Amino acid sequence: MSVDLSKAVELLLEARRSGVQVKPPFALPDRAAVYAIQDGVAKATGPVAGWKVGARTPTAEPNPAPLLAGALVRSPARFDGKAMHMIGVEIEISFHIVKDIAARAQPVPREEALAAVGDAFVGMEVVDTRLADFKSADPEWLLADNQMNHALVVGSPIANWKTLDWASLPVRLVIDDKVVVEQKGGLGAVDPVRPLAWMIDHAVRRRGGLARGQAITTGSWTGLRYFPPGTRARGEFPGLGSVEASF
Repeated sequence: MSVDLSKAVELLLEARRSGVQVKPPFALPDRAAVYAIQDGVAKATGPVAGWKVGARTPTAEPNPAPLLAGALVRSPARFDGKAMHMIGVEIEISFHIVKDIAARAQPVPREEALAAVGDAFVGMEVVDTRLADFKSADPEWLLADNQMNHALVVGSPIANWKTLDWASLPVRLVIDDKVVVEQKGGLGAVDPVRPLAWMIDHAVRRRGGLARGQAITTGSWTGLRYFPPGTRARGEFPGLGSVEASF
């Protein structure tokens, strides 16, 4: 199956420029096509700020997507909610990259991958989409559109992340001063370090390398929840830190 991936890249770039959503023009033949579209959009928008990666279960194959230039925003962050097609919020554990790893064909062992990681931090992924009728879109197109990433809000640093009991970590989502999620655990992958190490290996072997200053966010602990303009959102890992954004 032959498709014009450059058309997909141009459509997504134009949707970002204009704010007008687009319909996927064709089916994507394979994951390589998805990555090619992601890379094409990233090349046109500047050096990637990092990566998002998620896995539905502790053993599932992770799904990666770039965080485009400008995607990292410090907490407390402010967004124009009325200019967004939707306001999606996910509370996550994210990681700062402190060491370059150049592109290469050989796998990156876990020990080498984690040596490139500095602090973790409390992150809030803000979700929007460039795709019209996204709920009925092929999931591969959602991934091609960087899995609907709009921004990653950088919250409190977590220095002692290597000692945490991920499965029982308490997490809370507070919307307009009302607690809407309060639970222990909740990450599909359970341990965020597995998709973190996978993402570093993937970036090095397939996406041009890993760069100091990038961030990697590893999936939602609270699910993807949608809110209206005017919302104030706060994510907390009690005892570790928090992250805030208003829309």
